[in-house]
Amino acid sequence: MFTHEVRLSAHSHQALHSLVDEIDAAPPTEDALYAAMPALVTRLPAELVEKVLAFRESRTHDALVVRGLPLGAMASMPTPPDAYTASRAVHGFAAVGIAALGLLGTPFAYRGQQNGRLVNNISPMSTTAGMSDVGTGSHLPFDLHSEDAFMLNPPSFLQLSCVRNPLRVPTTVSGLCSGDLDAGILGELRKPEYLVRTNPAQTGWDEERLRPGPVVWGHHDRPLLRYNSKRTASTTPSPGAAAALDVLRKVLTRNAEDAYLSSGDFLVVNNYRLCHARRSFNARFDGSDRWLLRTVAYRDPYVVEEGMRYDGYPVLS
Repeated sequence: MFTHEVRLSAHSHQALHSLVDEIDAAPPTEDALYAAMPALVTRLPAELVEKVLAFRESRTHDALVVRGLPLGAMASMPTPPDAYTASRAVHGFAAVGIAALGLLGTPFAYRGQQNGRLVNNISPMSTTAGMSDVGTGSHLPFDLHSEDAFMLNPPSFLQLSCVRNPLRVPTTVSGLCSGDLDAGILGELRKPEYLVRTNPAQTGWDEERLRPGPVVWGHHDRPLLRYNSKRTASTTPSPGAAAALDVLRKVLTRNAEDAYLSSGDFLVVNNYRLCHARRSFNARFDGSDRWLLRTVAYRDPYVVEEGMRYDGYPVLS
């Protein structure tokens, strides 16, 4: 319903193999990669560029899965035991993913997330295994949420690139379709009265600076969404607001669909249209666990220009 999947031709795959191997021979730093992005995008196979740009303009699909890209050197790397202290060198598979994301918008980092990394490691850590709603958790789920929905202008796109996923833990996506919500519920959710608080991994953010806004906005046939299943509440509590959020939760649960990422796949989500989630799984913490690479991008970075600084690449502070 929401997701479109593509597999590239053998010719494109071979071109990517050569590009990944070339980058792996001298992996750049994040700032060097960002500086080289304009040239790197021109090295992507035309077929991949066409698929990504078609997704950007699509009115029928809000998530794209590209299957089977070459992992190169990352195939033999163990899943990092600590997402924060892992190497920040950008290897070929990650670089190709960022270049593809750059076709959709401007990739950026958060100063307060994983020490300002452009590429975040979504890998289980033993110290956070029992926490819910964190990317480095495992034993408890991460419920449906728009990426960084606490912001009034969240990222436009979320990308998850899969290094490995041995237990086939799905990434769940969900959103709204035309007719899912009646006019009364839509009217309630469009009110700029809903505060979305931060997730546990964002405890360093100053919640006093958060501002309320709508949960749903945009055209009624293609509504946009800003939502966190556990941390969204009306600032003017009323039976109507509570009922509307309950209906929204049920609709998103009903509409949920699973995307199963395997080694070499990447998923791009339109973060204004879809929210996403992860189920619990039993991590082993032995270097073989699920390992995704997370990057976000703004189609129009000027909506957050006031809080952006540039340390070789854009960092939202």
